[in-house]
Amino acid sequence: MSKKSIAKLTEEEIKLFQEGIDDPNKLLDYLTRRPGEEHGWRFDDNFVPEGAWQLETCFSSQLRIIVVGGFGSGKTRGIAGGAIVFCVTTKDFAFMNAAPLSWQSELMYKFVLSLARGTRLGDLIYNAPKRPYPYIEFRFFVGNYLMVTTMEFMSAEKNANNILGWEGDWANIDEAGLLDDLGETIRNLGSRMRGSINKRARLGRLSMISNSWDNPEFWYRYDLAIDLPKDYLSKTISTRDNKNVTPDQLRLMLKDIPEDEHDRFIEGGRPEGKGNYFSKTKVYACEDENFSAYILDGFNNQRPGYELSTLHGAGVVHYRIPKADGHEYMILADPGAGNAPNRNAPVIMVWDVTDFPIYRMSLAAFWWGAGNGSITPFYRMLLSLMEIYDPLFTGVDSTGPQKNTNEMLNLYLQGKRTSLDQKEEWIGSVDLKKIANPIIGGLDFSSGRKAAFLVCGRLYIEASLMTWPKFVTGIRSQLTNYDPEKDKGPTPSKLTQDIVATLCMSAYVARAWFSVEPESVPQEALDQSIEILDNEVDRSMRLPGADRAQRISIRG
Repeated sequence: MSKKSIAKLTEEEIKLFQEGIDDPNKLLDYLTRRPGEEHGWRFDDNFVPEGAWQLETCFSSQLRIIVVGGFGSGKTRGIAGGAIVFCVTTKDFAFMNAAPLSWQSELMYKFVLSLARGTRLGDLIYNAPKRPYPYIEFRFFVGNYLMVTTMEFMSAEKNANNILGWEGDWANIDEAGLLDDLGETIRNLGSRMRGSINKRARLGRLSMISNSWDNPEFWYRYDLAIDLPKDYLSKTISTRDNKNVTPDQLRLMLKDIPEDEHDRFIEGGRPEGKGNYFSKTKVYACEDENFSAYILDGFNNQRPGYELSTLHGAGVVHYRIPKADGHEYMILADPGAGNAPNRNAPVIMVWDVTDFPIYRMSLAAFWWGAGNGSITPFYRMLLSLMEIYDPLFTGVDSTGPQKNTNEMLNLYLQGKRTSLDQKEEWIGSVDLKKIANPIIGGLDFSSGRKAAFLVCGRLYIEASLMTWPKFVTGIRSQLTNYDPEKDKGPTPSKLTQDIVATLCMSAYVARAWFSVEPESVPQEALDQSIEILDNEVDRSMRLPGADRAQRISIRG
């Protein structure tokens, strides 16, 4: 569509446009109705009442919107309709639709142009080029005032520089769940909707729409609506609610989609990872539901030594149980300054390795932390857990920028560096004199070592040599989503994998320390999953015989 003459609204249209602010469907109906048609395009048209979502979502008071739904549930069209209304009623309004790939973003562009053909909406569009990226410019006179507003459609990857240079009112991320670097994209777009233009404050709205892909960052944002309902609106919508999808079309979709994925791609249900590297079945076998119940019981009854904290979108991010007399522990950690469940969040695992491998190594404490841009929270938690558990070995990832982390900590632990201000900031209330083994080992993931660590983790999980509470869903999510193929090539994946790294370091160290190969483990030690844990068993003390076997058993 090329440039053309500029339209002018009539007095009746000006009144209709003013009414359209309160009744967007009335305005859209008029703008998109072709001669001879009963009506134009409208929000939630032919949706079941309980499944109507488009109108409420596009004009909600919340400025952070997340919509996840099945195929054909009207996500792209709903957001497009909302953007059109804002563009024709708000001075200098700017909207952007970004997607992982250009063709995905262009779907909304094509939909808007389809509504414009032969309608009054088309008269208001002054220009709609496809190069260098799809773009729609509205120009029309309201009295003597020239309205100029825009809709832009970009690829988050191909047009990244254009996105960084854009400023506007409303940005939508289409198929947000497919972006590996979703967190970075959110930061970039969110920062572009600030300030004011011609004495009007920018709207500052960021929305994300997607099918149900397994993206921890996406689901983290989705769950923020629980704690921050004034700022976040999250919607799950079903294909079945959109009656514009005919029964025959739905029937064929159900046949084309594997039955075990109907909940995700028809109902918008939350997915699990595919288990491309770590088998889902084997990961489930390492989870102990009764261990979760044991921790919850101790925490809820305020027993000493039990800690538990959760985060929406991440689940349980920290827990610990008391140190048991006579038990041996190992601590493995991955430094970080980010916040769970995002990338570069610090992770610490404390493993009970008493009589390993006769008994499986059990996760006595776990911390998936919040650095808030600082490494200090990691240092404090690591030293605190070293004081509590008196580990026989402590190791941290020393790859790349973390290369000297263990050496620096060792200098403080051994009293060879005495910068008191920094030392007190790092150690908090920890009594360094109570750390009997003040040596921290460094583990390097660079070169071919990463493959060795991953193989150890995979073998130990497949042999059920490790166990952890089932309620730590972050472990399951990262393991079942991990795919080493995405870490290869010039543009490796940005999937969150700090937990995977820490768990694989743990298996690597246990294998080296105890000289244990999975195939050498007695079969009876791997067959203990048939017993159900007795919740009356006291895990805070060393247990003999059958009772101790119950302590580490899981449901089969």
